[in-house]
Amino acid sequence: MAKKDKQPSVSPKQLERIKTRVEKKIKSASEYPLNLAVVVYARPKTGKTRFCASAPDVLIIDCDEQGTDSTRDDLDPKVIRITTWSEVNDIYWYLQAGDHPYRSVAIDTVSGLQTLCMNWILGDEHSRDTSRDPDQPSQRLYQKRTQLMTNIITNFRNLPMNVIFTAHTRNTEQGEGEDEVITVTGPNLAPATVNHLLGAVGLIGYMHKKEVVVKKKVTVKGVEKTRRRTVTKTRMLIGPSERFETGVRYSALKDIDYIDGPNFKDLLDLISGSKELTERSKKGAK
Repeated sequence: MAKKDKQPSVSPKQLERIKTRVEKKIKSASEYPLNLAVVVYARPKTGKTRFCASAPDVLIIDCDEQGTDSTRDDLDPKVIRITTWSEVNDIYWYLQAGDHPYRSVAIDTVSGLQTLCMNWILGDEHSRDTSRDPDQPSQRLYQKRTQLMTNIITNFRNLPMNVIFTAHTRNTEQGEGEDEVITVTGPNLAPATVNHLLGAVGLIGYMHKKEVVVKKKVTVKGVEKTRRRTVTKTRMLIGPSERFETGVRYSALKDIDYIDGPNFKDLLDLISGSKELTERSKKGAK
């Protein structure tokens, strides 16, 4: 007869100390600081970096993209450009230490960071074995990349500050059978990494440019007329969609399908309850 594992014994005095320690850590969800964790993905030159720059006291980590030029003339956020994987670890520990002026951090883009990660892995492997082709990663190296990427995503998500991950787009086919397969647009990352990223954040948004007709009433010679003009807006889809990876877990946004002219600070104000919905936050995205 197999013996049951003996459970460690705890004296009543030890149990009382444990109870005190645990109960001191229990709080209502509303007592914790509100720090948003967001994924925003889009095609190049759609407005991802400008969205990052609208976050309060933000540090943008430019992952060998040089996409922050679009913000230098007006928003002019603080930026650190990196070209190697080791640099992102240095930044994490700098932010984790807490002695800095930043309330938000953005990784722009996590797709570029994934490339830096693989370049570092290939270079490290080649230094260990010079006979190995540095341009031909094995399955083991892909697994190593996934582990490193998921760890860094979790580490940044757990920082006591707002965290934004941006990514480029990738189309994948999902479903089974000829009639059930659909093309879904999501972040351009390895499958295991993208699944981890989407599960780690509270908001997933897809940004794109959309032409809309704006109506304006004017009075011409005493006669009221309606003038129409076509303008291009940046729209972020956040509501449920079959064709795009989107979603929110913040109750203040649960009835919103899309936001025109997305701004991070506006989202923060909406979720914290300090701002009501505006005409730019609407339901009915297709």
